[in-house]
Amino acid sequence: MCTAMEDTITKDTRIDKKMGIHVMLTGQGCRAYSAKHDLMLLVRLLHALPRINFSRIDLAIDDFESKVISYTDINAHAKKGHMTSRWSKWDEVVSRRTGDNTYLGRTMYFGSQASDLYCRVYDKTLERKAKAYEDIETEWTRLEVVYKRDRAKRLVEHLIDRDLPIGEALRGTLKQYLRFLTPGNDSNKSRWPSASWWVELLEDVASLTLTIKKDVKSIEDMADWVDRQIAPTMAAILTAHEGDLSWLHKIVAKGSKRLTRRHKDAISTYLQGGTV
Repeated sequence: MCTAMEDTITKDTRIDKKMGIHVMLTGQGCRAYSAKHDLMLLVRLLHALPRINFSRIDLAIDDFESKVISYTDINAHAKKGHMTSRWSKWDEVVSRRTGDNTYLGRTMYFGSQASDLYCRVYDKTLERKAKAYEDIETEWTRLEVVYKRDRAKRLVEHLIDRDLPIGEALRGTLKQYLRFLTPGNDSNKSRWPSASWWVELLEDVASLTLTIKKDVKSIEDMADWVDRQIAPTMAAILTAHEGDLSWLHKIVAKGSKRLTRRHKDAISTYLQGGTV
């Protein structure tokens, strides 16, 4: 997707460079691209661009027979509380057929779907049956980790700068955020041993840290944001006011009373001739 300079789209349409281009590559698209091209090379090329932003990346593991990753086992451990996690919540979404009460779909979410990072586990067999692709006899479980915004950015840095394999990145994330347990005698379950199947999945990887120290915004950053995000709105208002700047002066006066410490620090740095 892109923002065009004209209302009518043709082969000669010019793109608004300030707004950029949004590209979404689905799981099916990734598989199709990987059949003939190197997907990681594409990520490397994009990462090298000056204004690239990876807004979301989904990584997945499929266990076609649920020998290690099993929806049934994960669900049972979660319901019994045999787990520890950096995520503060988990949810389960289940759909059933009205007539015989059989499952149509089962999905678990660890973490909030509105957050920058969460895990999704679902019964892939039921999904395929519901879409009438095929009747699969074995239990197929898919586990996905969804990285968004800053977490997606940090993931790409690990993949490119450290040359970290995708599978290792996903499993390292799981090791950092989630652990399923075998009950022990200790009253503190964080000291219980990990479930054998969880150990098998993660035993050869290190935990992956995805936190990013927030950049302090400079005056130049703020000016760039105003130019990209609200300049058209301001232009529309001022045009309607026939160029009268009194409205803008009032807005600035009100805003000056709401300056936070980061705003004042940015102003001070700018006046001293530097940028943060």
